[in-house]
Amino acid sequence: MGSRYLCERYSETLLVLLILACLYFVSLKSYLLFHSIVEVASVVVISAVFLIAWNSRNYIKNSYLLFLGISFLFVAGIDFLHIISYKGMCIFLGYDANLPTQLWIAARYMQSISLLIAPFMLGRALNVHKVFSIYFVVTSLLLTSIFTGYFPDCFIEGSGLTQFKIVSEYIISLFLLASLFMLHRHKAEFNYNVYRLLSVAIIFTIFSELSFTFYIDVYGFSNLIGHYFKLLSFYLVYKAIVVTGLMSPYDLLYRELKMKEYDLVKEKESQESLLETLGLVNKIIRHDILNDLNIIYLSVDNLKERMEERELDMSQKAVEHSLNLIKEMKEFESLTSLKGLSTLNLRQLILEAAQEFPVTINVVGNCSVKADTGLHSVVSNIIQNAIVHGKADRINITMQEKDNFCELRIADNGSGIPDRIKGRVFEEGFKYGESANTGLGLYIARKIVERYGEITLEDNVPSGVIFILKLNHVSTSK
Repeated sequence: MGSRYLCERYSETLLVLLILACLYFVSLKSYLLFHSIVEVASVVVISAVFLIAWNSRNYIKNSYLLFLGISFLFVAGIDFLHIISYKGMCIFLGYDANLPTQLWIAARYMQSISLLIAPFMLGRALNVHKVFSIYFVVTSLLLTSIFTGYFPDCFIEGSGLTQFKIVSEYIISLFLLASLFMLHRHKAEFNYNVYRLLSVAIIFTIFSELSFTFYIDVYGFSNLIGHYFKLLSFYLVYKAIVVTGLMSPYDLLYRELKMKEYDLVKEKESQESLLETLGLVNKIIRHDILNDLNIIYLSVDNLKERMEERELDMSQKAVEHSLNLIKEMKEFESLTSLKGLSTLNLRQLILEAAQEFPVTINVVGNCSVKADTGLHSVVSNIIQNAIVHGKADRINITMQEKDNFCELRIADNGSGIPDRIKGRVFEEGFKYGESANTGLGLYIARKIVERYGEITLEDNVPSGVIFILKLNHVSTSK
């Protein structure tokens, strides 16, 4: 894998060097042809950047790329005019070498300023139509000033570059240097390879601009070197945006989405780890407190003859309250568990839960449901509430398969639940009556059941209450 990668890198480097050598020989035969090839290649690359950015504008999150793509379209337009107005093309009659040099400076100002502004677009919603309109107006004004003679002269035949052209190249280089600094400050927003290629592309563009401060003849050697740097710069832009956008779109167009997905996975892993730790702490606390309560319970039992009935009653109630609290902590642990659902035999689960209580419990029917072990805590909590709070001594439990769910009905013959509080019994922390504990039991039951069904209640006749659970069932038919 490594040797293949190195082979591809060396092959690509040799190909680039071969192309540069061929272009040099072309320049010896026809500098105009050399210039046209280099400039057309640059125009094609930056037009491709625009096409990728524009056609992905509805879902792309990287405003840097989108802003740069729009600006590059107008840079490409001015560069194309620079190509066809170059000395020897004979398309714009009556104009000398000053026209293509003015167009060059206008395009480079637009390119460098756009590269400087682009990093400030990161993290912002880009109004593409507004940006497009602004660039259209600016480009129109630049071209109008150039072709009407209001744009400063950049090249004078016989004497060479004007002071304005030379100073402009240095100013453009400063803009590019500032854009490189801003790109570096926001490098975390980019794939590393894209960031590296864009950075080197900007550096080559600076070298290109500095090369264009020396020439006297538009066909001179300094001009040739400047175009070499420009070609290399846009080749790197091609590699960074066009190739990456087509071959590895997640590294360019969808990078933010990819990073958010990665953050969500890490956050989920962190939550799972935290819940696992809390579950462990909960078990340890329950175990230690339960041991202490057993000791206290035995001690109170041994002190019955020496304690007043009121003190004994208070001690027993405190122990019972703590035991109930531990039970609800266990139920809460099942609520926070992230384990998946499995197929459970509902009848078997209810029979196991019924063995824990000293009252008559009749179980009728059978169902297989998709649930988790928290359902056992739900059934136990409902039965215990009927016995402790409703003073029930008989509970009838029926289950029946319906269209797409299993209906479980737990009916007791206790005192029932007053109408005025029926709508609140599933609320977190709601308590009623002297025998109320933490007010979490039925709240936890509701949260557990909501994972795979729903829970409601209604009055039983002649007395008591019926809890109705609708659970996702598993069909037993072949």
